[in-house]
Amino acid sequence: EKALGNEKKLTKLLERIYDLRLFDPACGSGNFLIIAYKELCKIEIEIFKQLQQIDNKWDIGVSGIRLTQFYGIELDDFAHETAKLSLWLAEHQMNLAFKSVFGMAKPTLPLQDGGHIVCGNATRLDWEVVCPKDDGAEIYILGNPPYLGSRYQTATHKEDIEIACNLLPKYKKVDYIICWFLKAGNYVKGTNSAFSFVSTNSICQGEQVELIWPYIFDMGLEMFFAHQSFKWTNNAKGNAGVTVIIIGLQNISNKAKKKTIYNGNLSSETNNINAYLVSGGNTVSKKRTKPLSNFPKMESGNKATDGGFLILSKQEKIKLISCYPNSDKFVRRIYGAQEFLNGLERWCLWIEDSDLDEISSVPPIVKRISNVRAIRLNSKDKGAHKLAESAHQFREMKKGKIASLIFPTVSSERRKYIPIGYLGVDDVIIAPNQAIYDPEPFIFAIISSRIHMTWVRAVAGRLKTDYRYSSALCYNTFPFPEIDQAQKTTLEDHVFNVLDEREKHPEKTMAELYDPDKMPEGLRKAHHEMDLAVEQCYRKKSFKSDEERLEYLFKLYEKMIAAEKANL
Repeated sequence: EKALGNEKKLTKLLERIYDLRLFDPACGSGNFLIIAYKELCKIEIEIFKQLQQIDNKWDIGVSGIRLTQFYGIELDDFAHETAKLSLWLAEHQMNLAFKSVFGMAKPTLPLQDGGHIVCGNATRLDWEVVCPKDDGAEIYILGNPPYLGSRYQTATHKEDIEIACNLLPKYKKVDYIICWFLKAGNYVKGTNSAFSFVSTNSICQGEQVELIWPYIFDMGLEMFFAHQSFKWTNNAKGNAGVTVIIIGLQNISNKAKKKTIYNGNLSSETNNINAYLVSGGNTVSKKRTKPLSNFPKMESGNKATDGGFLILSKQEKIKLISCYPNSDKFVRRIYGAQEFLNGLERWCLWIEDSDLDEISSVPPIVKRISNVRAIRLNSKDKGAHKLAESAHQFREMKKGKIASLIFPTVSSERRKYIPIGYLGVDDVIIAPNQAIYDPEPFIFAIISSRIHMTWVRAVAGRLKTDYRYSSALCYNTFPFPEIDQAQKTTLEDHVFNVLDEREKHPEKTMAELYDPDKMPEGLRKAHHEMDLAVEQCYRKKSFKSDEERLEYLFKLYEKMIAAEKANL
C-alpha cells in the first residue's frame, strides 16, 4: 500500500521479499512455511500487477521467491520429509497461479532445491547452523512449538529444558515451549529479525510469568504484537482444542513505535505490551506471603490428611446421629468448591482434645480414628507420622470465631464474578479452597468486585481455561488504596444488598446464581452498584474498559511495591 504507483518502491519491495528468510524451528509437516510461501507469492503477484500498470517492460511476471528461503527443524523424520514434499507442491500450485495471471510461469520440473528442512531436536541444535544470519539477513522465526507442563514432561523433555533453559533460576518448573522462546531470543539478539510463536496461554498466567518473563525482557526483547487467549481447534480426530495465545518478540533496538494487541476481530495500539498481554509496564506480579494492601490474611482451608475417615456423607451422618444422638456435637458441615457452589452436602468429625473421653463410648468414631492413625503411620510423609498422635483431628483445625469467608480455588471462566460467601462459626472450609476468618464485611465487596476479577484474569493461573485462585498470586498482590471508615461503611451496605438478593432465591445453588445466563437481574444490579462503589475508592472518574482498569492497577502495583521497598 505504501509503494502504490511507485516503481522504485515496488521493485525495492520485491528485492526485500527475495532476501527474506522464514524459519520454523518446530515445523511439523510444514504448514506454517507453506502458508507463508503462498501468501508471499500472492503479494508478489499484486506487485507485478502494479508494475505492469506503470511500465509495459514488466509484462513478464515470473516468481523470484525460492524455496531455499524457507528453513525448518522437525524431530519426526516422516514429518520432516513431508514438509519438504509439501513445499514443492506449494511451489507447483503457485506457479499455476502465476500462469493464470500472467500467461507464463517458471517450470516446476525438474525439481529445484527445496527448503532447508532439518531433521533434529530444535532444543539442542544450533539454529544459526540451520538458518545462517549472514549479511544482515531479514529473518522471521515463526511456528507452533510443543507445549508441555512439568507434569507431562518425559525424562527427555526435562533434559531438553535443562540444556536450553538452565540460565533460568527455576527452569525445572517451566513449560516445555519456553525452550523455543529462549533459543529464538538468543538467535535474534542484536539483529533486525523477529520471532512469533503460537503458545499455550499458561506462559502468560500465574507462576509461569514470574519464572520466565523477567529473563526474556532482560534479554533486550519486547513484544511488538500479541493475540490474547483464544480457543484453537483443528480437524484432527478427537481434537478437543486448546486455549492459546500468539506472541511476537523483537529487539528493543528495533524501536517499533506502536505495539498491537489483538483480541478476536478487535485490535488496539499501545506503547508497551507486558507479560500479561495487556498494555502497561513490564512489572511482573510476584508471589507474596502477605497482602500488599491493608487486607486480613487469606489462607488455605483445612487439610484432613485422613484417608477420608474423618469425612461423612449425608447418609453416614444421619446413621451415626440416629444411633448415637450425643455425637451430633462432634459433627460439622464441610465446604469445598463443590459443596459451596453446587449445594452438595458433606460432613466431618470435628473433635477437640477435651472430647476424647466422651467419644470413647462411640464405637464408629473410635474405629474411624483408628483408621486415620494407621493411614498416617503408614504414610511416606514423616510429618504425617507425628499427626498420628492426634488422629481424631484434621491436619489443621482452623475456624472463625464469628464467621468465615470462603473463596473457591477453581471457578469457571464464564462467570463475571467468582462466587464467595459467608459461612457460620460451625462450618468447616476444606483445602485447597481459600478462607478468611472473621473478616470485616467490606472485604467481601473488594474481592467480589469486577476490578478484582480483572486482576485475577491477568495474574491467576488456570486449570484449562478456568480460574485457579491463590492467595499468593491473586489476593496478596492485589493493589487497593487505603480507605476511611465512611468508605468502608458504603461498601458494607452494598455487601448486604448482594447477600439480600441471594437470599431471595433459596431454590438456586450458588453456581446457578452466578451463571451469566441465569443470574437474577436483582443480583446482577446489586453487584454492578457494588462494583461502582469499589472503583470509587480508586478514583472518581469511571473506568471505560477492563484494559483501562488493568493498566491503572499495574501502575498502582508498581507504586505500592516501590513504597514498600522504600520503607524497609
